[in-house]
Amino acid sequence: MTESERAVDQSARFGDSESRRACSQLLAEPMRYTLWHGRQENRMGVVADARRRERQILALRAFALEQIHHAALVRYLRDYRVVGVARTQTLRDFHGVIDARDATLAAHREYLLATSSQVSATELLQLVDDHRGIEFLADYERAYGQFFRMFCEQSRALQNDEAYLLGGLLPDVRGVATRLRERVLEGETSSARVYAGGLRLHERARGLTIQSARLVPMRAGT
Repeated sequence: MTESERAVDQSARFGDSESRRACSQLLAEPMRYTLWHGRQENRMGVVADARRRERQILALRAFALEQIHHAALVRYLRDYRVVGVARTQTLRDFHGVIDARDATLAAHREYLLATSSQVSATELLQLVDDHRGIEFLADYERAYGQFFRMFCEQSRALQNDEAYLLGGLLPDVRGVATRLRERVLEGETSSARVYAGGLRLHERARGLTIQSARLVPMRAGT
């Protein structure tokens, strides 16, 4: 847990722009930091209980992967500059029929907690020299970000009773993310890679559904 705290503190001062912003905001709010600390301590206990080094590394990877999911909503809204009615629709899709301001605050809090936890998990993976895991997580984050964007755009189109022209590509994008998720969680060490950044969809998932791969974007309360 000491290393997790140190990672957040260092990122607040010297990290990239995203981690520096998120970690600084986490440290600036005592109640939010206490919540993060409690969650982080519980998960680090789970990692420690794995005993064997290989299992601990896979537990850390799984934890880091979860944070990608939890931070995806705010990253999507920010990176694609989703504003106005579209923003309200997307927030409602994940947080239900509640005040838009409350939904925004809830999403932002989850984003800060997740980003800070992702920073600490990545730092721990670096300490144990799991460079392949870090590489796979980065590829998965790009692939999941593409899937999440298309999922949200399709959801808004359905709400507006409009056609979504890229809907036919969604299974392919999902398939790429599914394969990368498996590599993260199963300890894949092959040098072969699935390139998600350029959306090269030559590799298709076989017999996988979004539910079985647990790639459904998480809504509040789920």
